[in-house]
Amino acid sequence: DAGEAQVIRRYILATLFYSTSQVSPWNDSFNFLSADLHECNWHKNYTRSNFPFEDFDPVGVSCQDELDGNILLDDHQYPLGSITVNIRIVNDLNGPLPLEIGYLIDCNRLMLENHLGLTGPLPQTMGNMTSLFSMALILNGPYFGGELPSSLFRLKNLTYITIQFNLGKDWSLPSNAQISDDTQLEQIVLKNNFSGKIPSWIAKLKKLQVMDLTMNNFQGVIPEAIGDLSSVKYLNLMGNNFTGAIPSSLGKLPAIEVLNLGNNALQGELPAPIGNLRTLQLLDVGSNELTSTIPSSFANLESLKYLVLESNRFNGTVDVLESMKNLTILLTRSNSFSGALPDGLFSGTSDNVVVDIGDNEFTGELPSSFANMS
Repeated sequence: DAGEAQVIRRYILATLFYSTSQVSPWNDSFNFLSADLHECNWHKNYTRSNFPFEDFDPVGVSCQDELDGNILLDDHQYPLGSITVNIRIVNDLNGPLPLEIGYLIDCNRLMLENHLGLTGPLPQTMGNMTSLFSMALILNGPYFGGELPSSLFRLKNLTYITIQFNLGKDWSLPSNAQISDDTQLEQIVLKNNFSGKIPSWIAKLKKLQVMDLTMNNFQGVIPEAIGDLSSVKYLNLMGNNFTGAIPSSLGKLPAIEVLNLGNNALQGELPAPIGNLRTLQLLDVGSNELTSTIPSSFANLESLKYLVLESNRFNGTVDVLESMKNLTILLTRSNSFSGALPDGLFSGTSDNVVVDIGDNEFTGELPSSFANMS
C-alpha cells in the first residue's frame, strides 16, 4: 500500500544519503531524512535554465503527480506518479551509489553532476528501476565508473542515457545484454573515457535515434550489425581508436542524417553503399587511413551538405561531387586527389561555402562557380 511504499522509498533515499557521505557530509542536505517533511519535499528550489523543469529546478528529490506531472510536496491529495533524483550542483557526494538505489522503482529521472568524490561502478540492481526514463551522469570524479550494468538495457521505459565528461577511466559497455523487444531507448551519449569494443547487441536498439560515442577509447572494428539501427539519425564515433574497414552495412541506415567516423584509424575504401543514404547531410571520415577513390554512388547523396575527407590517402578525381547540389562545406586537404575540379561544383547552392582543398594534386583552373564566392 502507499504507506509501505513510502517507508521503502524513504529507506532507499536514506541509504543513498549515507552511502554518498562516507568521507564528508553533503554541502547541503536538501532536507534529506527530515522526519517532519514528506520525502517529496526533500529538495530546494533553484532558478536556472535546466532540464526538465526549465527555470524552476528543484535540487534533491522531487515528485510528480500521477495525472498531469505537476510537482507534489506530498501525496496526501494526489497520487504520486514518479520521483526525480536531481543533484546537478556541486554538493560533495562521496562514496559509491548503494545497491538499494536499484529498488527505487518509481524514480523516472536520475541526474548526478559535479561530484568528484563519487566512486565505484553503477550497481547491477539498477535493472529493477522499471520507471526510469532518463539517466544523466556528468562531470563526476576520477574513481567513479566501470562497466555499465547489463541489466540497465532491459529497462523498457529507459529512453535517454547521458554519461559524459566524467574523470573516471574505467567506463565500458557490457559485452552481453538482453534487450527487450519493446525497448524505448532513443539516445545514448557516452562522451567519456569509455574503452573496449562496441558490442553487437547495440543493433537491437530499434528505436535508437542518437548514438554519440565521441572522444573515447573504443577500439577494434565497427561491427557490421550497426547497420541494423533502423531509426538512427545521428551516429558519431569520432575520436576513438577504431581500426579495420568501414562496414558497408552503414549504407542500410534509412534515416541517417549525420555520420561521423573522423579521427580514428580506419583503413580501406569508402563503401559504395554509403551512396544509398539519401537522407545523409553530414559525412566525416577525416583523419583516418583510408585509401580509395570516391565511389560513383556518392552522386546519389542529394541531401549532403558537409563532406570531410581530409588527412587520408584518397586518390582519383572529385568529379562525383558535382552532383551534390546542397554541398556547402568540403574539406579534402592532405590527400592525393588529382585532375580538375568539376566546373559545376557548388553551383547549386546560394549558402555560404567553406572549402579547403590544399595539399592535393589538383590541376587546371578553379571552377567558374567559385567566382561568386567571397
